Amino acid sequence: MATLAEHLAERREPEAHELEAKNFPELKNDLILRAARREDVERVPVWVMRQAGRYLPEYNAIGEGLDFFDKCRTPALACAITLQPLVRFPIDAAIIFSDILVILQALGMHCDMVKGKGPTFPQPITCREDIDALNADVDVHESLGYVFKAITLTRHRLGGHVPLIGFAGAPWTLFAYAIEGSGSKTFSKAKSWLYKDPEASHRLLSMITDVTVRYLVAQVRAGAQLLQVFDSWAGSLSPRHFREFAAPYLVRIASAVKAELGTDAVPMICFAKGAHWAFSLLESSDYDVLSLDWTMDPQEAQRATKSRMAFQGNMDPCAMYGSDDTIREEVCRVMSLFGTRGHIANMGHGMSPDMEPRAVAAFVDAVHNFSSRQRVYTIGTRGSVLALWQAHYVLDRLVKKYPTHRFRIKVVDTAGDKDLTTALDKFGTTGVFTDALERALVSGEVDCVVHSLKDVPSTLHPSTRLAAISERHDPRDCVVFNPRHNGRYSSIADLPPGSVLGTSSARRRAFLARAYPSLTFKHVRGNVKTRLRKLDDPANGYDALVLASAGLERLNMEARVGEKLSVDVVPHAVGQAALGVQVRCSAKPGPHGGEGGDDDDDDGDKDAAVLAEMLHASVQCNETALVCSAERGFLRSLGGGCSLPIAVRSQRDADTGRIVLCGNVCSVDGKTLASRTCDAVVTTEAEAAALGEKVAADLKADGGEAILIELRAQRDQQQQQQQQQQRDVDGRTVVSL
Repeated sequence: MATLAEHLAERREPEAHELEAKNFPELKNDLILRAARREDVERVPVWVMRQAGRYLPEYNAIGEGLDFFDKCRTPALACAITLQPLVRFPIDAAIIFSDILVILQALGMHCDMVKGKGPTFPQPITCREDIDALNADVDVHESLGYVFKAITLTRHRLGGHVPLIGFAGAPWTLFAYAIEGSGSKTFSKAKSWLYKDPEASHRLLSMITDVTVRYLVAQVRAGAQLLQVFDSWAGSLSPRHFREFAAPYLVRIASAVKAELGTDAVPMICFAKGAHWAFSLLESSDYDVLSLDWTMDPQEAQRATKSRMAFQGNMDPCAMYGSDDTIREEVCRVMSLFGTRGHIANMGHGMSPDMEPRAVAAFVDAVHNFSSRQRVYTIGTRGSVLALWQAHYVLDRLVKKYPTHRFRIKVVDTAGDKDLTTALDKFGTTGVFTDALERALVSGEVDCVVHSLKDVPSTLHPSTRLAAISERHDPRDCVVFNPRHNGRYSSIADLPPGSVLGTSSARRRAFLARAYPSLTFKHVRGNVKTRLRKLDDPANGYDALVLASAGLERLNMEARVGEKLSVDVVPHAVGQAALGVQVRCSAKPGPHGGEGGDDDDDDGDKDAAVLAEMLHASVQCNETALVCSAERGFLRSLGGGCSLPIAVRSQRDADTGRIVLCGNVCSVDGKTLASRTCDAVVTTEAEAAALGEKVAADLKADGGEAILIELRAQRDQQQQQQQQQQRDVDGRTVVSL
């Protein structure tokens, strides 16, 4: 395969396969696409508006004697010009060499590129009859096919090096060009139409919009992997006129293009230069990225768009006239204003002809250096949908609080994820969903791990601690009925004797058996959606499932909840509905358990301390942490875990600080229960843990110890049986071999 430099040197005519929009080389660098979708990136991607243009000596040497638009209309030349900056600079995207005004040319307007003046329309639109004369039904493939050929050719000759950006001018900017006839300082002719003839203005804007949609769709089908819509003159409009004559057409373009492309849709960037008021208007649009000029405030843009969109640009292009050191300083200043997620480095407008190529080199180098200096914190999580929701809950709060830091999520498989058949109480360990995550944390594979707090053993690895406990959601369990029972039952108490409830929780099974002894219990495993599918399949025979209310709420599946169970009937698990974030220890002993390290921390320990502080500041809910510390103190004193039917109910009076904690342990069949309640005014986690320990001591003295001894004996017997069964299986395997 030829290199970019070879393609640039050859400028040869396309071969037949290079004009076919298929079998493109595999993309090697998708940073900009991931950034546009607000996904994790290894570094911030960078490109430059007008990166292929007159500031490059090689541009001025290519196609000598040809008019600007002749270069655009010659696919081999347009391709070569597109590749020029990629040969010179390590940028992360190519943008097809073309012009926003080709749409007006396709509509039937003649445009000249006048030296010293720029694009000029000798016969601008002056009346309604001029609009009527435009070719509204233009076939974009016939009139603008040269653009699509250039895109397809460039995709092939890029060799998957970086993505290719297609683009178009926005309706208002093209409208203004068509009426002004050229650039303008006041745009008085174009704006006068908005007052004198708004109906005709909308008709022309709508016509331009329709052609633009067809044009952009065809660019993607030709090979464009990202689209940008340039509204270069948006800032000339008042907020009122922008809302009426610009925003609706910008929004329509994005929605129509994505609707037409369906699953082939690509990320879209909107650049409404100078329109500070556009942020909130475009927040709910189908654009993925807002490009900011140098006058716009990134934090204001983030607030207005609710941090839903990615951002691009914001650096004053005039900084490119400065020294390399000046450019580096400006890059660091601008990039420090953005978060690490959803940012594309660029300028607030394009390169000017009198700028120097060395400025672009300094700019790109500064972006790369800024990214490489940033510490990336890795958040470990299980891979289920609910676990990923929990990890993103933590990630979003970190990013919002610390927008200049970099975070990423890494999935780690746990024993509970790998074995989806064994009942949870049969694993014989308290870390079914946490052990593998904890190993990844201790080894340095990840920097913190996000757990459902109810899954976290009460005793942590000595080199780790919980840095934060999140606000607790609804800790109750709930009942989800089989769809065939819809309208028949509103409560678990309504189910007839022998009805089958699905659960793998020893706690739920024991307390439900105590409250509803006529029901039958059947093991069910899998993530939330898998369990619901098993419930809905008549072949499995479930009448209902018992799940955590918080999990269904987090997945927006509350509609499936048939009944929320009272904690007086089924007390919840320790830590249920809260998240715990575990980190490696630093020199300073942390909250929630775990030991501190030595005073002479290495940099890794210092990083752990920094991350712990960030987590505590962005995720921690002090009230939940106090209550859960009491619950975990209770569990730790009993030596229990998810394999034993241990449960709590708790509450804290925020005014007095008094925590009331009721601890329970129940026999597997639900027939024997020990329960004790204590309360105390609690202001620290140590005091909360002491309350939990007191409840545990009282409970063990009041019959709980006997139940625990019996439960552990049953568990040990089950484990021995499982081990013997495994030995029998292994023996049969050896014989068969």
